Amino acid sequence: MRVNHISVTNHSRIGDLDVVVGRHLVIVGANDVGKSSLLRLLNLLLGSTVGQLYNVLSLKDLRDPAAAMRVEATFADFDDAERRLFHREIDVAPSDSSESLRVRLEVVVDADDPESVTVTRWCPGRGDVRALTREQLGAIGWRFLPATRAAAASSLDGPTGAVRVLLETVESDLGGEKAALGKSLLEFNDHLAASHAIGDLRQHVAEHLSKAMPKLVKKDDLAVRTATDPEESVLDTVSLFTVAEDGTLAPMSEQSDGVRQLTSITLYDLAEKAAKVIAVDEPELHLHPSSQRTLARLLTDSTTQKIIVTHSPYVVHRFDPTQVVAISPDGVCRQLDAGARQARAQVRAHWWSPRILEALTCRIAVLVEGVADRVIVEAAAEAHGLSLDRLGVTVFELGGAENFRTVYRLLGPGGFGARILGLVDQKESASWVGEVGGKPTDVLGTSIFVCDIDLEEEYCKSLGPPEVIRRLLSADFGFREDGILSAGKVARVEQVTIEGLAEFCRRSNRKVIAALAVAGDTTAADRGKLGAVSALIDRLADMSR
Repeated sequence: MRVNHISVTNHSRIGDLDVVVGRHLVIVGANDVGKSSLLRLLNLLLGSTVGQLYNVLSLKDLRDPAAAMRVEATFADFDDAERRLFHREIDVAPSDSSESLRVRLEVVVDADDPESVTVTRWCPGRGDVRALTREQLGAIGWRFLPATRAAAASSLDGPTGAVRVLLETVESDLGGEKAALGKSLLEFNDHLAASHAIGDLRQHVAEHLSKAMPKLVKKDDLAVRTATDPEESVLDTVSLFTVAEDGTLAPMSEQSDGVRQLTSITLYDLAEKAAKVIAVDEPELHLHPSSQRTLARLLTDSTTQKIIVTHSPYVVHRFDPTQVVAISPDGVCRQLDAGARQARAQVRAHWWSPRILEALTCRIAVLVEGVADRVIVEAAAEAHGLSLDRLGVTVFELGGAENFRTVYRLLGPGGFGARILGLVDQKESASWVGEVGGKPTDVLGTSIFVCDIDLEEEYCKSLGPPEVIRRLLSADFGFREDGILSAGKVARVEQVTIEGLAEFCRRSNRKVIAALAVAGDTTAADRGKLGAVSALIDRLADMSR
């Protein structure tokens, strides 16, 4: 069984969401938008005892105390054992005989005590409010790796950790070996009971306990033995160790945080019968970028379903774009719909790269043709006193105007739903306006901003050749006055034309460094001087109000 749908309503820290889940789910977004809170809610729904639910949930979790807070996960793809276990709970659609299982957690204000809550967890498919049994929760196979060090060690070697889960799956395959191992454990306990040194220890402990207890404690009232009960499990207290070159052993739980993280995920994947849905909060923690790439391959290639919260572009870009949900700064979940899937191959081949993550999680994406455009836009914003980061604005270079259509469909209204603005050269503007749609008069100066000829012509015209030349020469990027004059075929700076200087700056070997030089001296005094760029920045300022 696997999760194919998640919904949350009326939670105090998470906006209402309704998310379709494919083979995996990757959740991205800025800090404090509710990504980790969503994983914790799912952990309460699918992996917590009733006691834990009441210990964690309270009135503060309800955005509106007059309504119920609900978390729901829907499952599909059942095997015969799961059908038997959930025979009362699985719904069968009359129209196509498709099967589904909904698990719901509902929190409401207690009718008898307005300072408390009532928590209910059940499968609402057939209308019965029937709590899930321990066996049913176990069959769901939920495992959660939170982004905390202490929990990471416990999740590897704790009672429900990855090592224990893996060994439990192995124990059922021991066959005749289990009886032999159980016999060895009983013999070990017999040796402990017969040991003189252990007997002296029991006597010593009994004497001291007798002083503190209301009754006499005798030596034979105490036993020293392994905690493993061979009748239940011969591997109960067994763990996994690493072996050093000198033969010394170290528990996996004592490895580095990054190694523990990788090991936990690997072992859960191997124990797929017991760990079917693995949630990981920031799996990239403590990992070098090269290790993050290795981890990303592990996450995508495994058979278990993954639900992941991440800030790592190396992790995101390994997943199919349709498996990614971006939570915007205003708490809205965005994901590609079914209509966008036909562009998936092209998107993955050209745009699904580590640099796409920032654009997925922004409020506004400013699409520009290249690096030089990005440099000028960012400098102009700073000169205008706008913090693009604070506004949730990303300036994303396309590597060519012809790529606008693909990226617009990925990030824009038909894709992840970000607000899109664009800065484009005049000759390419018609295709950009056509892709955005609507009347050109409504698009130009509102969504698409067009440089007069191109960016270089725009800043040379706006600032004037003498000022641009001053900035080029003072930037210490290797520009020489005689080179500028030679390129323009003039004898003095005063004779340099706008067109000639723009042509000098747009040459491919100096396009970006010319933009850096011009941007490096941009000040508040330049506000309004940069034509389409200034108009774009003014639009961003209006949108931020």
